[in-house]
Amino acid sequence: MARLVPAILLLVVLAASPAAAQRGEVYCNITEITAEQLSNGVKVTIQADGELNWYLDWEQVIQQGGLTPAENEWGHEITERFRRLPFRIWNARSKLGTGFIPINKYPISHIEIYIPEWAHEGVGLEIHVVNYLGAVTGEGGLRRYRGDFDWRASEDSSAIMILWESDRFPPPEPPKTPEDLPEELDVTEQEGLLTLRAINAKVQDVTNAIAREAGFPVMAPADGDLRVSLCLDDISPERALEAIAMGCGLCARAGPDGGWVVASPTGTAGGYAASGSRRVPLRYLRALDAVDLLPNFLLEYLHPDEESNAIIVTGPEFLLDRVEEDLRKLDIPAREISVEVVAVEYSSGEDMSRALRLERFVDDFAAGLDSLTGGLRFLWLESLPDGWDLLLDSLEVQTSTRLRSRFRVRVLNSHQAVIGAGQQRFVILERARGEIFEANLEPIWTDSFISVQPLVGDGDDVLLSFGVVIRSLRGTDPKTGLPIVSLRRANGTIRVRDGETVVLAGLRVEEEDRRDRALPGLGALPIVGGLFRAPERSRTETRLAFFLTPHIIRRSLAERGEASHAQTQTL
Repeated sequence: MARLVPAILLLVVLAASPAAAQRGEVYCNITEITAEQLSNGVKVTIQADGELNWYLDWEQVIQQGGLTPAENEWGHEITERFRRLPFRIWNARSKLGTGFIPINKYPISHIEIYIPEWAHEGVGLEIHVVNYLGAVTGEGGLRRYRGDFDWRASEDSSAIMILWESDRFPPPEPPKTPEDLPEELDVTEQEGLLTLRAINAKVQDVTNAIAREAGFPVMAPADGDLRVSLCLDDISPERALEAIAMGCGLCARAGPDGGWVVASPTGTAGGYAASGSRRVPLRYLRALDAVDLLPNFLLEYLHPDEESNAIIVTGPEFLLDRVEEDLRKLDIPAREISVEVVAVEYSSGEDMSRALRLERFVDDFAAGLDSLTGGLRFLWLESLPDGWDLLLDSLEVQTSTRLRSRFRVRVLNSHQAVIGAGQQRFVILERARGEIFEANLEPIWTDSFISVQPLVGDGDDVLLSFGVVIRSLRGTDPKTGLPIVSLRRANGTIRVRDGETVVLAGLRVEEEDRRDRALPGLGALPIVGGLFRAPERSRTETRLAFFLTPHIIRRSLAERGEASHAQTQTL
């Protein structure tokens, strides 16, 4: 997919203006657009009766949000809004008689033909190849391409060929019914109930026989290849039509005049009249992801409504019931993890070791906490010691260690939570306006925050990804007088068990306070007051340790199903 994007700017720059192209060339006609189902994709051919002058309009794709700038070697990134390939043809007219060409071969949905504003005397076309669900899918930064695509001109330049690879493979063609197979049909009526015996019989012949015995008209598809074998005893004509429709994947519905329509659910007016629609709201799944989880043959019956996060299903009633039932099974809450985060500010690794009752490991632990480089160190604990809160309280009284913050957050599996705490500091900024100096207090936020992203499977292990950012006021620049903000970052991934604790330590926090010390009264005197004032600076350096403890929130499948059902009733 990536090889397509570098050509965008080149194509846009080399494209001739439409007016110039039309004045200097003889126009031709688009005579045919065909689609061929391949084993791993679809090939679309736009055929003309002369040489075509065209290019792919990437500028329009960018305007529609299908491409966004990306900080990589390719310059652009394809998004989920990439729904169409717009081709601009300068020297052609359309002889197709329609502006909409249905394709219905995944991943291509249809083709749209427009006569743009810049067309001169009807010469000039825009042809859009539209796909079903966009180019990419996924969330949380995990993305995959639905299929690669390419385009090229034929050797004589009279055709444009688009090859679109698919991540779904078409089902094999159903075996054809041999002509020499026996064909039998017997339909009898007694007291309003029918008995049907059919072997390899045409659906239209069966429905005609039902109509004849029941005494009401039945409209059925005149398809010679659609055959049915069945054995039904003592069944009403209506139930017989519904059974035949269900077995053949058709729609069956009674009309207002008492007659019945049996037809394919898509592609015909009769099928539309016989089919129904249902909106299935989703609570936990995204609509696009839900469509991806259902079988390939259902695509023509489904329409994802992204704005309200629902699936619109159109087809026979039995299909509506089954799709809704399957979506309810899939639309269940994701697993949740409760992550407890304790931030402790300390100056001595020995004090922290004593709080954790790890005196026998004091040397290793102190080295881990009091890293001279300020790097991040790890310590794995099966559990925090009993009375952990009391130990921290006692350390706050006896030493400089203090509990900075404590949080507990619930995070969906594979999602990210950001926890932060900070305070507002003020610095004095002096400005010179001519011979007048002004001093103003300016607020600066100094804070620290940590992001956690847990990932769990069916067991007790938690893959915990984290990132730590600490921002502190380090001092002021002696030349500019502006504050210097120190920014420290660290990140990593570690695997722990449910309820175990990870200690992240070694990040230094340096802060500087600057103030003027003056003799009372004398320091405020004009002109000579500076003789009685002296600057005073203090620098503090502490370290932060974060204690991360994930807890898997366990709910049975029955509870998750009940929650999903309750949400459905609410909607």
